[in-house]
Amino acid sequence: MSWKKKLFIPGPVDVEEEVLLESAKPLINHRGEEFHELFEDVKRKVKEVLSTKNEVVVLTASGTGAVEALAANFAPGRRALVVNAGEFGSRFAEALRVYGAEVVEVSAELGSAPDLETVVARMDAFKPDVVAFVYNDTSPGVRLSYAQELCREAKARGALVLVDAVSAVGGDELHVDAWGIDALAGASQKCLEAPPGLSFVVLSEEAREKLSKEAKSVYFDLRRYLEYSARSETPFTPAVTLLYAFRRALERILAFGVQKWVSMHAERAAALYRAFEALNLTPFVREEFRSRTVLSFTTPAGVSAVELRRSLSGKFGIEITGGLGKLRERIVRVGLMGYVPLRDLVALVAATGLVLKERGVRVDLERALDEVYKLTARL
Repeated sequence: MSWKKKLFIPGPVDVEEEVLLESAKPLINHRGEEFHELFEDVKRKVKEVLSTKNEVVVLTASGTGAVEALAANFAPGRRALVVNAGEFGSRFAEALRVYGAEVVEVSAELGSAPDLETVVARMDAFKPDVVAFVYNDTSPGVRLSYAQELCREAKARGALVLVDAVSAVGGDELHVDAWGIDALAGASQKCLEAPPGLSFVVLSEEAREKLSKEAKSVYFDLRRYLEYSARSETPFTPAVTLLYAFRRALERILAFGVQKWVSMHAERAAALYRAFEALNLTPFVREEFRSRTVLSFTTPAGVSAVELRRSLSGKFGIEITGGLGKLRERIVRVGLMGYVPLRDLVALVAATGLVLKERGVRVDLERALDEVYKLTARL
């Protein structure tokens, strides 16, 4: 028997039917007035969700495409300091190197992040033109909790601030303008709860002025996108039907309330950390750096991460995932992005508890479920 899987992975997320149906609309001329109206509406709603007055460039690409666009347009000939707290921090550093930057990475052991004082000291020694970081690194689930302070320190030293916020946009506190973020990469398929395939870059005035005159990409040349965006178009064929769906997803968040949407992620994450600890699962990341959108855990002795994932999928149709790179077999990761009904959270906790209990693990399933049920008073 087959059934619809419930996704608790780091993206893509389950998408509401009304959003999916928007992508079934007829195609339109992407150089015509109808598209112009759609495109401007999407940009306007992205700005509203992010509370930014900066320019928004929409790309037909995954979140990695948006990050690569940052590298292609700000790396050539520059010195870049990358705060690396996981797999995607490493990828950001790799992209900046590929596009011609001299890169210094400031790293920490897996499950943590370098302390701010160390990062600032490296900034003072290296004197970077660019400071780049992943706000929420989904593997291993590290949230750079001092992001605002890091932006302030970087700007005080005259550096451009580049942020990969793909798994944080809509799911965590993020104030692009107030924090001084110059270039931010986001995407459709995570906390914004839309289908995958679209990403975007938000550019400050300073970032637009300092775009490299030697961008090393044709498809990701942000100068070209800004020129076309001024006339409500994209330089290359956009994913028109995905834009319809993305617009509807953004409308849902705005109707729900942006701050309420963000707070929902934090409250659910806190409850699930407590619930899974009652099931004898141990959070992998240091408490001060734990993600609010992708939670990672080590399994009890005698239960492999692979075995737990396989059982949840095969018996209950619940999909969680493992780590990346060195953590592939060591941890499980649970995505909590977009709107997740209480019944699905209850199903996740109950199924996980039953699988662990079956394998001889002592679990307090009643307490675990109670932690989730308490959310009914807040959500």
